[in-house]
Amino acid sequence: MSHTLAKIAALSGGTAAAGGGIAVGSSALSGTSGSKQEKVATSSEKQEDSNIEVIPVTKQEEATPDSAKKVCNVYTAEEPTSKGQPKVRVFTKIKEEFWSKGDFLKKIKEDRAWNEGDLKTQVEKGCQDHGSVYVWWGYGNPQSKGKTWVYASDMNNGKDWLNDESVSVPAALKPKVATVQ
Repeated sequence: MSHTLAKIAALSGGTAAAGGGIAVGSSALSGTSGSKQEKVATSSEKQEDSNIEVIPVTKQEEATPDSAKKVCNVYTAEEPTSKGQPKVRVFTKIKEEFWSKGDFLKKIKEDRAWNEGDLKTQVEKGCQDHGSVYVWWGYGNPQSKGKTWVYASDMNNGKDWLNDESVSVPAALKPKVATVQ
Protein backbone atom coordinates (compact mmCIF):
# COMPACT_ATOMS: atom_id res chain seq x y z
CA MET A 1 0.00 0.00 0.00
CA SER A 2 2.79 2.43 0.81
CA HIS A 3 4.17 1.83 -2.70
CA THR A 4 0.82 2.89 -4.19
CA LEU A 5 0.69 6.00 -2.00
CA ALA A 6 4.21 6.93 -3.05
CA LYS A 7 3.17 6.68 -6.72
CA ILE A 8 0.07 8.80 -6.10
CA ALA A 9 2.10 11.39 -4.23
CA ALA A 10 4.71 11.56 -6.98
CA LEU A 11 2.11 11.91 -9.72
CA SER A 12 0.00 14.48 -7.92
CA GLY A 13 2.94 16.53 -6.67
CA GLY A 14 1.48 16.55 -3.17
CA THR A 15 2.07 14.50 -0.03
CA ALA A 16 0.56 11.28 1.22
CA ALA A 17 0.46 9.68 4.65
CA ALA A 18 -0.62 6.22 5.72
CA GLY A 19 -0.14 3.82 8.60
CA GLY A 20 3.46 4.41 9.60
CA GLY A 21 3.50 8.14 8.72
CA ILE A 22 4.98 8.02 5.21
CA ALA A 23 5.28 11.50 3.72
CA VAL A 24 6.50 11.91 0.16
CA GLY A 25 6.88 15.17 -1.75
CA SER A 26 7.41 15.49 -5.49
CA SER A 27 10.82 17.06 -5.00
CA ALA A 28 12.00 14.17 -2.84
CA LEU A 29 11.26 11.66 -5.59
CA SER A 30 12.48 13.68 -8.53
CA GLY A 31 15.72 14.72 -6.89
CA THR A 32 15.10 18.44 -7.26
CA SER A 33 15.66 20.36 -4.11
CA GLY A 34 15.46 24.00 -5.13
CA SER A 35 11.98 24.13 -6.63
CA LYS A 36 9.37 26.15 -4.81
CA GLN A 37 5.63 25.92 -5.11
CA GLU A 38 3.54 29.03 -5.01
CA LYS A 39 0.60 29.03 -2.66
CA VAL A 40 -2.61 30.39 -4.06
CA ALA A 41 -4.95 31.39 -1.31
CA THR A 42 -8.47 30.01 -1.38
CA SER A 43 -11.39 32.25 -0.60
CA SER A 44 -11.77 30.74 2.90
CA GLU A 45 -8.08 31.42 3.65
CA LYS A 46 -8.49 35.03 2.52
CA GLN A 47 -11.42 35.47 4.87
CA GLU A 48 -9.43 34.07 7.79
CA ASP A 49 -6.56 36.48 7.33
CA SER A 50 -7.67 39.45 5.25
CA ASN A 51 -4.30 41.19 5.65
CA ILE A 52 -2.43 38.55 3.65
CA GLU A 53 -3.17 37.86 0.01
CA VAL A 54 -1.08 35.46 -2.02
CA ILE A 55 -1.01 36.32 -5.71
CA PRO A 56 0.82 34.10 -8.18
CA VAL A 57 3.33 36.02 -10.26
CA THR A 58 4.74 34.89 -13.57
CA LYS A 59 7.89 36.33 -15.01
CA GLN A 60 7.36 37.58 -18.50
CA GLU A 61 9.89 39.37 -20.60
CA GLU A 62 8.21 42.48 -21.86
CA ALA A 63 9.09 43.86 -25.26
CA THR A 64 10.64 47.29 -25.04
CA PRO A 65 10.86 49.77 -27.90
CA ASP A 66 14.59 49.07 -28.12
CA SER A 67 14.13 45.29 -28.29
CA ALA A 68 11.32 45.39 -30.83
CA LYS A 69 12.49 45.04 -34.38
CA LYS A 70 12.11 48.34 -36.17
CA VAL A 71 10.78 48.42 -39.72
CA CYS A 72 12.54 50.59 -42.25
CA ASN A 73 11.30 51.13 -45.78
CA VAL A 74 13.43 52.18 -48.72
CA TYR A 75 11.38 54.41 -51.05
CA THR A 76 12.15 55.10 -54.71
CA ALA A 77 12.00 58.70 -55.88
CA GLU A 78 12.68 60.50 -59.10
CA GLU A 79 16.08 62.15 -59.21
CA PRO A 80 16.00 65.29 -57.05
CA THR A 81 15.98 68.75 -58.57
CA SER A 82 17.69 71.92 -57.36
CA LYS A 83 15.52 74.81 -56.19
CA GLY A 84 15.95 78.20 -54.56
CA GLN A 85 18.95 80.25 -53.50
CA PRO A 86 21.19 78.77 -52.27
CA LYS A 87 20.50 75.73 -54.39
CA VAL A 88 18.84 73.01 -52.37
CA ARG A 89 17.90 69.63 -53.80
CA VAL A 90 14.34 68.41 -53.34
CA PHE A 91 12.33 65.42 -54.41
CA THR A 92 9.33 66.24 -56.57
CA LYS A 93 7.95 62.73 -56.97
CA ILE A 94 7.99 59.51 -54.95
CA LYS A 95 7.34 56.37 -56.97
CA GLU A 96 5.13 53.46 -55.90
CA GLU A 97 8.01 51.01 -55.74
CA PHE A 98 9.50 50.52 -52.29
CA TRP A 99 11.17 47.76 -50.26
CA SER A 100 11.96 46.81 -46.73
CA LYS A 101 15.58 47.46 -45.84
CA GLY A 102 16.38 43.74 -46.06
CA ASP A 103 14.72 43.33 -49.46
CA PHE A 104 16.51 46.38 -50.85
CA LEU A 105 19.89 45.09 -49.66
CA LYS A 106 19.15 41.74 -51.34
CA LYS A 107 18.13 43.56 -54.53
CA ILE A 108 21.36 45.57 -54.80
CA LYS A 109 23.35 42.39 -54.21
CA GLU A 110 21.41 40.51 -56.92
CA ASP A 111 21.70 43.51 -59.27
CA ARG A 112 25.46 43.63 -58.58
CA ALA A 113 25.34 47.37 -58.00
CA TRP A 114 28.84 48.76 -58.39
CA ASN A 115 28.36 50.77 -55.19
CA GLU A 116 26.82 47.91 -53.17
CA GLY A 117 29.15 48.30 -50.18
CA ASP A 118 28.56 52.05 -49.85
CA LEU A 119 24.80 51.64 -50.35
CA LYS A 120 24.59 48.97 -47.67
CA THR A 121 26.39 51.18 -45.16
CA GLN A 122 24.39 54.29 -46.07
CA VAL A 123 20.99 52.55 -46.04
CA GLU A 124 21.68 50.87 -42.70
CA LYS A 125 22.75 54.18 -41.16
CA GLY A 126 19.76 56.02 -42.68
CA CYS A 127 17.38 53.39 -41.30
CA GLN A 128 18.99 53.56 -37.89
CA ASP A 129 18.95 57.37 -37.77
CA HIS A 130 15.63 58.18 -39.47
CA GLY A 131 13.50 55.03 -39.91
CA SER A 132 13.08 55.42 -43.68
CA VAL A 133 15.35 55.94 -46.68
CA TYR A 134 14.87 57.54 -50.11
CA VAL A 135 16.90 56.46 -53.16
CA TRP A 136 16.73 56.96 -56.91
CA TRP A 137 18.03 55.26 -60.02
CA GLY A 138 20.66 57.43 -61.65
CA TYR A 139 24.33 58.18 -62.03
CA GLY A 140 26.42 57.85 -58.91
CA ASN A 141 29.85 59.22 -58.28
CA PRO A 142 31.81 58.68 -60.47
CA GLN A 143 29.31 58.88 -63.33
CA SER A 144 31.67 56.89 -65.53
CA LYS A 145 30.65 53.68 -63.71
CA GLY A 146 27.10 53.98 -65.04
CA LYS A 147 23.68 54.04 -63.45
CA THR A 148 22.98 52.60 -60.04
CA TRP A 149 20.84 53.19 -56.98
CA VAL A 150 21.82 56.51 -55.46
CA TYR A 151 21.62 57.46 -51.79
CA ALA A 152 22.39 61.05 -50.81
CA SER A 153 22.71 62.20 -47.21
CA ASP A 154 21.16 65.61 -47.98
CA MET A 155 18.02 63.80 -49.19
CA ASN A 156 18.00 61.47 -46.17
CA ASN A 157 18.29 63.91 -43.30
CA GLY A 158 15.11 62.94 -41.46
CA LYS A 159 12.69 64.85 -43.69
CA ASP A 160 9.43 62.97 -44.26
CA TRP A 161 9.10 63.30 -48.02
CA LEU A 162 5.86 61.27 -48.02
CA ASN A 163 4.12 64.08 -46.08
CA ASP A 164 5.67 66.99 -47.98
CA GLU A 165 2.86 68.89 -49.77
CA SER A 166 5.15 69.84 -52.68
CA VAL A 167 6.01 66.20 -53.46
CA SER A 168 3.80 64.01 -55.65
CA VAL A 169 3.18 60.82 -53.65
CA PRO A 170 1.08 57.82 -54.78
CA ALA A 171 -2.15 57.49 -52.79
CA ALA A 172 -1.12 54.01 -51.62
CA LEU A 173 1.94 55.49 -49.88
CA LYS A 174 0.25 58.48 -48.28
CA PRO A 175 -0.17 58.04 -44.56
CA LYS A 176 -3.77 57.40 -43.59
CA VAL A 177 -5.22 60.03 -41.28
CA ALA A 178 -8.24 59.01 -39.24
CA THR A 179 -10.85 61.68 -38.64
CA VAL A 180 -13.30 61.69 -35.77
CA GLN A 181 -16.86 62.69 -36.62
